[in-house]
Amino acid sequence: MFLIRELKLQTNMQQTKIHLAKIAAIIILIMCVVAILSSLGFSFTSYSYDQTSECILKPPSAHHLLGTDELGRDLLTRIIYGSQLSISIGFLTAIIAFLVGTAYGSIAGFIGGRVDTLMMRGIDLFYALPDLLIMILIGIVIGRGTFGILLALGLVSWMGTARLVRAQFLYLKKEEFIEAARACGASSWRIIVKHLLPNAFAPIVVSLTFIVPSAILAESTLSFIGLGLSPPACSWGTLASEGWRALRTEPHLILWPSLAIFIVVLSFNFLGDTLADKLDPKNKLIN
Repeated sequence: MFLIRELKLQTNMQQTKIHLAKIAAIIILIMCVVAILSSLGFSFTSYSYDQTSECILKPPSAHHLLGTDELGRDLLTRIIYGSQLSISIGFLTAIIAFLVGTAYGSIAGFIGGRVDTLMMRGIDLFYALPDLLIMILIGIVIGRGTFGILLALGLVSWMGTARLVRAQFLYLKKEEFIEAARACGASSWRIIVKHLLPNAFAPIVVSLTFIVPSAILAESTLSFIGLGLSPPACSWGTLASEGWRALRTEPHLILWPSLAIFIVVLSFNFLGDTLADKLDPKNKLIN
């Protein structure tokens, strides 16, 4: 009876996680569509993101659903506009981590030996430096622009992907199908592209779903401490930073951008957690 209850509990938990992942995927899709359409010029409100008015620091109302800021700008419009930068920075950082980390980890894992040891020590050096320090230094040298933020986030996000790919390659290259490919005369490039990468792709995809929210949070942190994007560009992090100044008198200024960050980060975490369970070979064998 105890085992039956335990199995039922596990089944219910898995179903709940699947339902949450579906909701999270829908939320992410909606936010991405909104960000893309707004970047193409589609307006979801009757205001522009930098349009000022006399309605200064107004709470949510029928005319301004999320209220206005200290310059009378509609907060909903600015959050929609800010989604362009926040979400694009998250995805672009994940792409940089995928390209750099996969290339680096593939070389280290496939060659092995002293090359692998030397390359892993290089990653250890990167890990020894605080991420925030690297991002601050790059922001000071290059400037508070989108390129500087992407470069900073990309430099601190690829190491985990590289280690993951390297571990997968070290495990997979000992398998029989790799030996068979070598026996058939397949080149190293063909073995990597046709055999190793496709079999290592599942854990890479899962890791990318966690890099996107981490990048959004990191960008928000930089903006919050005043080292993020410079005006007039705005992201959810810059909106939260501006709202912090009036936290006690106008809490809606920090509430809505912080809620947007919370929802998208939580959605990606739910999605990544479920993908990790679904793509785990051990769970496939059990099912």
